[in-house]
Amino acid sequence: MQKTFRAAALSLGAFALAGFSPGAQAAWTFYNDAAGDGSIVGSFPAGFTITGSDNGSGDDTSFYVQTFTAGETLTFTWQYASLDTESTAFDTAGFVVDNVETQLSVNGPAHTPSSGTWTVTVNAGDTFGFYVHSIDSLGGAGLLAVDEALAPPPPPAIPEPQAPALMLAGLAALFAAARARSPRRE
Repeated sequence: MQKTFRAAALSLGAFALAGFSPGAQAAWTFYNDAAGDGSIVGSFPAGFTITGSDNGSGDDTSFYVQTFTAGETLTFTWQYASLDTESTAFDTAGFVVDNVETQLSVNGPAHTPSSGTWTVTVNAGDTFGFYVHSIDSLGGAGLLAVDEALAPPPPPAIPEPQAPALMLAGLAALFAAARARSPRRE
């Protein structure tokens, strides 16, 4: 009973410290800045897609943001598509740092996709996030997918220690077999 209580107390203490650690972040928040019907599927850090407004409400931006308590360098992979029947310029997408928007999507003919990887430095106290802006909220929505939301790229694969040893053993066996088959010279 005492071990269970002690383990629970330690876990609760670690949880409380994590909540106040400098690296702890506020929760991500999704919102539309006008009467739009933009939405989000998924969440940080697993990946998500923001769909911009398409309900005829006029100029609207859908945001997915958080305020950082510590500075970080963030790398993310993104993909943009527009369902707008006229031009991708009617529904733009990108990221925002403290209300300064940086457009990632490419303006072009209807249904012009764009994608890439981006790295941005966020300082402590900055509000960072993603947006999809619709000028008219008509003709089809813009979609911004962030596949590996702010996750650092995976480290390169490291070969397992036994792989080179197995390869050398196989080569030695082949060499021995070839040597055994070859006629001997006298």
